[in-house]
Amino acid sequence: MTSISGITDPGHRAGENQDSIGWDAARCLALVADGLGGHASGQVASNIVKQTLLNPFNTTNLRTTALRAHEAIIQAAEKDDRLHGMASTVVAAQIVRRVAQIVWLGDSRAYLWRDGALSRLTRDHSLVEELRQVTPLSETQVRAHPQRNEITNVLGAGNPVPATAEIPLRKGDWILLCSDGLHGELRDEEMAALLGAAPSSAEAAQQLIAAALAHGGHDNVSAVIVAYEGPSERAFKLQLSEGAIGWLAVLGGVILAIVLTVVLMWIRHKR
Repeated sequence: MTSISGITDPGHRAGENQDSIGWDAARCLALVADGLGGHASGQVASNIVKQTLLNPFNTTNLRTTALRAHEAIIQAAEKDDRLHGMASTVVAAQIVRRVAQIVWLGDSRAYLWRDGALSRLTRDHSLVEELRQVTPLSETQVRAHPQRNEITNVLGAGNPVPATAEIPLRKGDWILLCSDGLHGELRDEEMAALLGAAPSSAEAAQQLIAAALAHGGHDNVSAVIVAYEGPSERAFKLQLSEGAIGWLAVLGGVILAIVLTVVLMWIRHKR
């Protein structure tokens, strides 16, 4: 009913890949984390996020688990001075009863690909995005802004507040999770064109990464696609109603007969 595929690449920048990706197909859970704070510590931070979210013993909701990752990053930094100041973004999705639950902090994004259209599900936690809410900035101005990489909400620093969204799914929906190395190189319409031309979600992820590298690949770049092939929430409810209507009619008739019998017995008793 659900397949997950993804790829991460260090891009054309020096040093280790600070992005971490991962998924648990059995739990329909996937994530992308982008580490901050230097090459070594950034990779450590994003890996902590990955391991915390994928820990099978973490049975709480994604928001709570993300905050556990925040605490784990802080604890690791306290034990090793070389990791001081490390942090990480995260965007994660989990499908529960035909609904995609999305959690994010920072500028890693989630998109919905449905019926040939790409829509953004998350809003970046960044200084430029805050400016965008009060000042009309074009996409070109945002991409050229000198403070475009300043993140305001991350795991491992300050008091992070995870943002959440719930998206009822339809059969054929894809949830795209990506780091800023992807959406920083490709505009939404460019990503949509690649998704529309790809024969499968796995090949779509590969083509997105290849295109980002071809556009410059100035940062680590990651893409994970969750392809949903189960029934839509509406279709499931409709099917359930049609399957139950006969039983409800029978049950209603039985209850009515019982009620009438009780009423007649009560009337006879009163006489």
